[in-house]
Amino acid sequence: MDFIDNPLPGMLSPVVCADFDGEGPLSLDRLCRDLVEAQKASWPDYRQGCDSLDGVKVRPIPCTGFSVRVQYNPRRIKSALAKVGTKDVGARPCFLCPANLPEAQRGILYRKDYLILCNPMPVFPCHFTVSNIKHRSQTVEEHIGSFLALTADLGNRWTVLYNGPRCGASAPDHLHFQIIPSGNLPVEEEIGEEGRLTSVAAKDGIQVKMAKNMGREVIILEGKEPHALGDAFNAIVEALKAAIGESQEPMMSLVSWYGEGVFRLILFPRAKHRPASFFAEGDARIAVSPAVIEMGGVLVTPMEADFHRLDRQSVENIYNEVSLDGGTTKAVFRNLVLPS
Repeated sequence: MDFIDNPLPGMLSPVVCADFDGEGPLSLDRLCRDLVEAQKASWPDYRQGCDSLDGVKVRPIPCTGFSVRVQYNPRRIKSALAKVGTKDVGARPCFLCPANLPEAQRGILYRKDYLILCNPMPVFPCHFTVSNIKHRSQTVEEHIGSFLALTADLGNRWTVLYNGPRCGASAPDHLHFQIIPSGNLPVEEEIGEEGRLTSVAAKDGIQVKMAKNMGREVIILEGKEPHALGDAFNAIVEALKAAIGESQEPMMSLVSWYGEGVFRLILFPRAKHRPASFFAEGDARIAVSPAVIEMGGVLVTPMEADFHRLDRQSVENIYNEVSLDGGTTKAVFRNLVLPS
């Protein structure tokens, strides 16, 4: 991948190697794949991260009505055990600000507002972080339009992810999303199973549904028009705030993809970030820190012992503890008014 002819001034100039504004000859899909190959060749830490995936162990765990995959990935230990409290975050430089990126890291400038960056600690091949070029708080309420635009620009080969600042975001102080190849999360397939979904609301081409027997609360929004879908999402966020009695962004994780002209946006409403087992002592501790990938059905652990001892009961306990309870979710839909 060659550098763009006219790099941007300031901190971005040494970082940006491609620019996507929707008008160029190359698709965002192509640019992302080219970035991976270029960074493998020029950034040793990233190449090592990609190579480490060859040694990752994965096994399925059938649960009651659904299944998950547990992944033993020791390179994710820094992320899984990260201290994300306000005091801890404030005491370190923001690692997503352009000035603090590794010297060899390069990215795609996305619609003048975001940098698409290869994740040096990937969970899957071609795992990207999409960070805002400005240091601003992690919140999706004001940026759902960008989230859905990214989903559409990438096309049907990619899935876009979001972690709220209190439930798994690696940088809760800096706005960012993630991109992974589609088909890696069990939830993507399971919500398409016959009889899995129940419709709870519909208006002007937007469908809101609930997934049954998933072990955690799963809300699905479907629609063809991104602005209407974004408005419906924000209506659900407001109903969530009312149901839990909070004014700040509710705890949530998001998954989205786009195909055959339809957006699918999955919302996992959360009660907490980490279960009690994460903080337990000795053999009782399970180092699984549920963020959006875990809520999507891939439980990543950096500890080989946890990889072997996780079972149906422990998985269901983790989901039950970190997910919003069903009664509160029902209250959300009782008060939900979809905008016209």
